[in-house]
Amino acid sequence: MLTTNCPSCSTAFRVTPEQLKARAGKVRCGHCQAVFNALESLNDFPPAPTETPGAVAAEPLPAEVDEPAEAHVTVAGPTAGLASDSADNTGGEAAVETIIEEAPTPVRRGALLGWALTVLLAFGLVTVQAAYLLRAELAVSQPELRPLLEEMCGLLDCDIPLPRKAELVSIEASALHPDPQRKIMLVLAATLKNRAPFAQDYPHLELTLTDTQDQPIVRKVLAPADYLAEGTDLRAGFAANGELAVNLWLDVGELGASGYRLYLFYP
Repeated sequence: MLTTNCPSCSTAFRVTPEQLKARAGKVRCGHCQAVFNALESLNDFPPAPTETPGAVAAEPLPAEVDEPAEAHVTVAGPTAGLASDSADNTGGEAAVETIIEEAPTPVRRGALLGWALTVLLAFGLVTVQAAYLLRAELAVSQPELRPLLEEMCGLLDCDIPLPRKAELVSIEASALHPDPQRKIMLVLAATLKNRAPFAQDYPHLELTLTDTQDQPIVRKVLAPADYLAEGTDLRAGFAANGELAVNLWLDVGELGASGYRLYLFYP
């Protein structure tokens, strides 16, 4: 008969060779729940001899229990449960559990790997989508990412647009007056300023001519190509903290305009 003792509470237990092989001797005490190696305190007690006159009684086990308690085995897995052998011990005895760790099967490892790859792929797609949508802002706020963004756009057949922060572009001054040489022509002179610390796209201008009652007569939208000097590189953008002088000649015919309004915006 094999017995072992819990090093934490000194309770004695009866164990079987099968239980010791299940986890290289590692068990859990059913009395105090401590985990210990049963092989380190293993004892081999021979069967008790039949009493004869004058025979010497076997040395009793420690006083904590009258007789070693039977070992109970808990098997890990989907149908884990508590099992014990057919010893005739009564209630109140302690139990020892054999700790068995089920090794992951190849199928389980494959499922985990597939799940991990799916998560990584989804994360990568979300990252690329966010980089695509915010490429202009990222190119400004994180200049070191620009080469990577340009490479991405090369694969996706896109470009990196210049920022369009209308609140950082202003009309510093403007004036509208008749051309002394040609009475049907009006001259629009304005100064635009980019107050951003980075280059921006050129804004559109909206010019509205009004009558003496300040009522709109005609409205015209001017794209950057309409007011920039010929040969200006639109891709370079409105320089950071830069100013731009605009001079336009407008043919108003017989409209009789006496006032104007000028706004800038990004479409």
